[in-house]
Amino acid sequence: MKTTPSVRLMSSGLAATVVLAGAVAAGAGPATAAGTVLEVSTTGNDANSGAPGKPLKTVQAAIDKAAAGTTIKIHKGTYNQQLKIRKSGTASAPITVMPYGDGAVTLTANLPMPACNNSQPDGQRTILIISGSDYWTFQGLNIVGGVYSTGKDAGSAYTWHSRLVDQGNWQTRRKVPGAGSYNPTAARQVVPYLRTVTGDQDLDSNDGLKFLNNTVTKKGLFFRMNSYGVASGNKISDLACGTGPGIWLITFSNGWQVTKNDVSRIAASTWKHFMQEGIRMGTASNYNKVTGNNVHDLPGDGRAYNTDVDSSWNTITGNRATNVAIGYNDQMSGWGNVWKSNTVTSFRTYGYGVRLMDGKLTLPSYNSSANKINMSCNVASRPIGTAKSFGVGGTMYGTYNGNAWTTAKVAKSVQSYWGKYGNTFNGKPTPPPATFAPSHC
Repeated sequence: MKTTPSVRLMSSGLAATVVLAGAVAAGAGPATAAGTVLEVSTTGNDANSGAPGKPLKTVQAAIDKAAAGTTIKIHKGTYNQQLKIRKSGTASAPITVMPYGDGAVTLTANLPMPACNNSQPDGQRTILIISGSDYWTFQGLNIVGGVYSTGKDAGSAYTWHSRLVDQGNWQTRRKVPGAGSYNPTAARQVVPYLRTVTGDQDLDSNDGLKFLNNTVTKKGLFFRMNSYGVASGNKISDLACGTGPGIWLITFSNGWQVTKNDVSRIAASTWKHFMQEGIRMGTASNYNKVTGNNVHDLPGDGRAYNTDVDSSWNTITGNRATNVAIGYNDQMSGWGNVWKSNTVTSFRTYGYGVRLMDGKLTLPSYNSSANKINMSCNVASRPIGTAKSFGVGGTMYGTYNGNAWTTAKVAKSVQSYWGKYGNTFNGKPTPPPATFAPSHC
């Protein structure tokens, strides 16, 4: 038996303690040969081989038998069991879980539900992926209760980073490969580097996971120290309060492709905004590409797309947001994030926000302010009430160009240092006024 360790969570300067309850049992039974198809049916028997015509009864039994290259095909029906994964496929031979093709497949589990004021990721989900498990593909499934995927000993990496955040030590944080300047090749050495600085030689990320064209309800998709994965074409909706964002990348989760997902109706948290966002990248999750997604109908302080706590060099392009508090938010210490050709309509607070909390600072800070951000060709329309197209509290060396915005709230301190710290608005070293005509790329 193995229990995931406790970790500390930091978001927007808020620390919390998390204990992931539950233990993950070792897989039972011999693994199949590569390339094998395993069948699962509600009328099957786990004593069967899983070969065609001899289906297993539970998806967990198939998982336990699977090896690199195995395809698990599930016959129509509902399968009620928390699934636990701690083995890997390979890049050339992933393990795939998909419907057989004779009808809809629902994976669900009897899960405890957190309170609406929960301040941490909900670790009890229908699919648990742990211990550096790589190259799994889940496609075409109805997943009720979501996914929790965490790299081995990811808590050590989180604790190391959050301690430096508490200390305001941005210099050490930016020594992580690929963190201090744009270098996606160097970023592939993050885990070996973290083993050295944390002293935890067991650190291992979950890499190469794919979630394709699934329907996800009740709880969302959570990835901690997971890299080079794909989340595409998923419909994520009707998430319970206190369970977290629709898609959450955290703790050095790098290089994801997050495309064409539809995220909506995440019940309002009574804690903080980060527990009810659409797509969130936090704690040094870098080099992710978020493209062509649609986030809509988030109540309360719901923000559609958010980067936070050192998440840098991400590209957020061609997305939509509708009926949200804030459409696009570059929060704490994002460096080099690109926000381009996105649209937001019907927003309640800001269309686009940039480190709003730093408005209290006299000058921008490498520890907390946005650095080298690029916001270009974005559109904000139909603000609700007094909402502003653009709000900024801390920025340096930022480029804001050709955005179809009409109103701005720029902190007084930002107005005083805007040009001195290399910021430009439509090519000029002066901040935007309170109202202005929209620009076009």
